[in-house]
Amino acid sequence: MKKTILIFGSLCAVILLLFQFEQWSLFALGGSENLYVIITGTLFLILGMLISRHFYIKKETRKRQVQKSSLSDQELRVLNLMANGHSNKEIAEQLFIAETTVKSHVSKILLKLDARRRTEAIRIGRDLEII
Repeated sequence: MKKTILIFGSLCAVILLLFQFEQWSLFALGGSENLYVIITGTLFLILGMLISRHFYIKKETRKRQVQKSSLSDQELRVLNLMANGHSNKEIAEQLFIAETTVKSHVSKILLKLDARRRTEAIRIGRDLEII
């Protein structure tokens, strides 16, 4: 939390300094103030997009990597069979386990991948490239 506050506080200070620099630069430019404001606004927009992409995509990637490593081998097998369209009964027959065990594995997979349905778990598994 402190790191986030420090980062955004620093960014606000930089933005204020850039606005002050813009004000000084307007005196030197003369009549092309509107063009300078448009260019500066575009640069701020690009800077904001890059910063948000850097922080939030890395956070999401780390979250998904943790989820990927938390699945056991048996749960990965069940997830692969689910992706192939097998029912709980068919999965139980192929893995030589009870159908209630398959249901337990499916519920653990849904919990670990933060999915509500089997189809969503399969999509997440494909996104993580574990299927």
